[in-house]
Amino acid sequence: MSSRIAVNIREYDVKDFVVLCHLVADFFTFHRRLQGRGPLPPEEAATIIPRDMIRESSYLLVAEPQEGGDIIGFCRIEDHEGAFFLREIMVAENQRIRGVGTALLKAAEEHIKAKGRSNLYLSVVPYNIDAVRFFVRRGYNILNTIELRMEAPDEKIQRKPLHFLGLQFRY
Repeated sequence: MSSRIAVNIREYDVKDFVVLCHLVADFFTFHRRLQGRGPLPPEEAATIIPRDMIRESSYLLVAEPQEGGDIIGFCRIEDHEGAFFLREIMVAENQRIRGVGTALLKAAEEHIKAKGRSNLYLSVVPYNIDAVRFFVRRGYNILNTIELRMEAPDEKIQRKPLHFLGLQFRY
């Protein structure tokens, strides 16, 4: 098991852009692979960051080791008419199970509390069981929300059944 690491959580700064591009590319590559799609190149992540992640309704946090160095994780909270959603949370693969994700999540929760709110919503792809376990262990409840989407004709989505919480999902 990995040892815990001391981290600083702070707001995103433009100096984090290059490293953040790689973390964002890793995040979306993981989710695209669940959909049977190819990886997201870092140069495409470079367009996602300013277009989707750095805007007035978003709050982007990054984690960096206390002893210094590049950022090792990020999370983005979005305010949608007073309801706060954790849109992305990512920790570099070589830094996982060291408390970084927990520190990011706590910082996100503190941010919404400072805004006078107490509910933070998020969604997890059913195949991402590690993420589901992560959030449940930290007190999050599973709501009975089902997300639907239309498959594009050229997609090759995995059609394996997933049994989870007594339900069968196909994703």
